[in-house]
Amino acid sequence: MAATIGGVGDILRHGREGEPKRWASPTALAVASVTLLVAVAAVRFVVSWHPGPPGYVKAAVTPSRTARATTVRPPRHARRLLKEPVRLTGVVTPSGGLPTPLLLNGNREPGWFWPATDRFQAITGLPRSRWEYSLARVPGGWAAQSSGQASPHCQTCFGAPTPVYFIADGAVSATRVGVADSVAAGTSTGSLWLTTWRPGADLSTSGTAQQVTGTGQALGPPVRLPPGYGIERAVSTALLLTPNLQGPGPVFDKLLDPGTGRVIRVFSNVIAVGPNQIAWHGCPARCALKVLNLPAGTVTAVPQTLRTWVISATFDATGRLLAAQEVAATKPSGEPAATRLEVINTVSGHVSAVPGTLISTQVELAFGWYSATDRLLASVFSRSAVVRVGSWQSGGAQLSIQAVRIPAKCWLVIGEYG
Repeated sequence: MAATIGGVGDILRHGREGEPKRWASPTALAVASVTLLVAVAAVRFVVSWHPGPPGYVKAAVTPSRTARATTVRPPRHARRLLKEPVRLTGVVTPSGGLPTPLLLNGNREPGWFWPATDRFQAITGLPRSRWEYSLARVPGGWAAQSSGQASPHCQTCFGAPTPVYFIADGAVSATRVGVADSVAAGTSTGSLWLTTWRPGADLSTSGTAQQVTGTGQALGPPVRLPPGYGIERAVSTALLLTPNLQGPGPVFDKLLDPGTGRVIRVFSNVIAVGPNQIAWHGCPARCALKVLNLPAGTVTAVPQTLRTWVISATFDATGRLLAAQEVAATKPSGEPAATRLEVINTVSGHVSAVPGTLISTQVELAFGWYSATDRLLASVFSRSAVVRVGSWQSGGAQLSIQAVRIPAKCWLVIGEYG
């Protein structure tokens, strides 16, 4: 996914202090004030994990797949709950039950944390910044970037690009790789796509993208992007692009051949992007979820029951496993009441329910794969210093839960962004 984590104005960079708004109407976009335009633009850049500590609005790093999902009519036969669960359930394990170290972000520098010993190791090489660093998952590590200054004359325009750093998995120091307005994952270990726009340019203009290594070495020539589009991430040898501004209805992403500049294919309602795969739901709640393996040229269809539809998802490092958050129950009004996690094998199409993950939509669930493993982590956002983290190994019969005491003004980074 394109991780827009630097160079756009303050308001464009900042996410939400609650659930993200979905869209504004075309009419509203045409007649709205600058404030409303900024709010609509912010949907494109909203944080996909969760807000930070109380009163803190975190720098935005990516379009939220949940926010982007098309509004659909709930299935008539969807399960209805009178009381929605607000906690993950499973077997409580003692300290040391989680894979470590865990990645933290917050008022301190980003760093690694070992819950069993309360040890925190800050990641060096990141200069002091007025704003927090935003993190985006890339092959073999993380991209880190602080928010930059807004354009002084246009709140919906790009400001000056800001430095981007690469943090290898488990590394205690970061390496500067360049400057950019937007960062997206490449496909090889440590590779990133850095996109810049002319300072002061609005979101409908063309950006220039350059792929670099984890040490900042350029890989190939720069690529000129279509006007109004940014990079979600590299998929095999292609680039999946998404609109910088998105209106009501389905979102149409473009798969671009960077060598020729030709659009290979268009997707509606993409919910996850992996190193070689794209998952999309062309007609949520009515047809199968589809997964394209680009190098193989194959499409796997995963039938969805009348009781569920996928609202967000994330691939593991190999692209073989897809963790999906599905609506599993509705309120009497028909609104979503609860979701659950399932893991889809994108090769066989087999679906495994993740036990203990039925959770109310009134709480915010973060989930993602731990490093380059098949272990899935999940947690419910909490303002408490103690966070319950669920861990599930692919094929496991139960969810293991461990209470983790997070250092003050920090939060766990679970998933692709934080």
